[in-house]
Amino acid sequence: MHLLSSSRIFAASLIILSWSSSVLAAATVSINTSGDKSYSVQGSGMSGVAGLQLNIKYDSTSLNTPTVTQGGLVAGAMLAANTSNPGSISIAIISTRPFSDSGQIATISFASKTGSGGIISANVNMINSQQAVVPASISVAGGSDSSVAGLPNTAAGLPFSQPSETNPVKSTQTSQSSTSATTNPTYPGTITLPADLQQQTDTQTATTPATAPIYTAAQAAARSTEQAQLSEKPATEMKSEETPQYIVYKGISDRFKLYKGRKKLSDVVALFDKKVAQNIKQEPAVLLSDGKVKATLTVDIPVRISSSPNFAVNGGKLVSFKQDKAVKGRWIVEVLPEAGAVKTIMTIIAGVEEFEYPLTVAPPMKTKLTLDESGWNRFLKDAGTTKIPLHDLNNDGVRDYMDEYIFVANYLAGIKSAPAKPTAVKDPKKK
Repeated sequence: MHLLSSSRIFAASLIILSWSSSVLAAATVSINTSGDKSYSVQGSGMSGVAGLQLNIKYDSTSLNTPTVTQGGLVAGAMLAANTSNPGSISIAIISTRPFSDSGQIATISFASKTGSGGIISANVNMINSQQAVVPASISVAGGSDSSVAGLPNTAAGLPFSQPSETNPVKSTQTSQSSTSATTNPTYPGTITLPADLQQQTDTQTATTPATAPIYTAAQAAARSTEQAQLSEKPATEMKSEETPQYIVYKGISDRFKLYKGRKKLSDVVALFDKKVAQNIKQEPAVLLSDGKVKATLTVDIPVRISSSPNFAVNGGKLVSFKQDKAVKGRWIVEVLPEAGAVKTIMTIIAGVEEFEYPLTVAPPMKTKLTLDESGWNRFLKDAGTTKIPLHDLNNDGVRDYMDEYIFVANYLAGIKSAPAKPTAVKDPKKK
């Protein structure tokens, strides 16, 4: 089922608020062949599991164009799959309700297969319905198995986002807001939904500021059935439940993707003028992701939300966060984007509401083009060919809107970082 296109930027994270000292039951994921070009992802011991992330490596010389289909075990959950990088598949699933014991998590199908290559390896990360990490293992038929317990000191690359020791919030090292001091460390983790959302199914209300979801006939029928079941609940039960909201803001790079107008430098610079979100401000407004410069985000939580927010970052590091005591509902968050990042997403979870905010970041340009109108005109003219693109600024093998976005972002960052020229003051004694 496809609610959003696979090219749409979308990312989401679920923060693990605390580490439970109790022993958690282990869960197991197995990946087995179910045909010449398809694989079945099965889960067992999944009772209580409410979120999981799978990172899968496959032989891209033999297999291509994978598609992920949601399985019955995780029906009703929100599933996202990033299949845009050849040789790699990232699947993340989050549910408001725990899964049952065992069943099919997903089916992975490839458009074609040449040779004997297949899925090579995988790792898994899970949380339970109490938002505690679940020790888990995974096996791949014919591949190299990878077991991941889910603790912060496990294999590098798991999406654990933890502020550094310089975090000014002294109550805890997690992104859970609290006013009471504690000396017992907690271990935050994330189940990260891939930035390239392929599928999404959930009982939450999914909304975006500009685009409403598109439903297939099957999805519409399923939602109608679900709504009918909800309407049968007693009125007292319905009143006690809050309606989950899921808001995804479109980033400035999305504006470049949709832009069809004139491409003078002044025209495309104007795409940066409008704020991404009215309640979130980024400084600097355009950040070059050199791995050193941090972005400071001023976040105004809507007044309708009474609970303290939680923060998570995908494509960067959550450095610090603190409440602005001078303004009610205002938080100051510091984020360090990954070096070379073109997508850094901050997730805000407050009560039953969740917000996805894309930072305006771009990798520093490595090109001989000048950052001015002359360089821009040359950039547009010297696009190269499909096979040999020129000025491929994000090194993805394609000259497209992302390269235009990166050029303009570097241009704007260069203007704002350049020292102001001193203004000449005329001596009144001189004529």
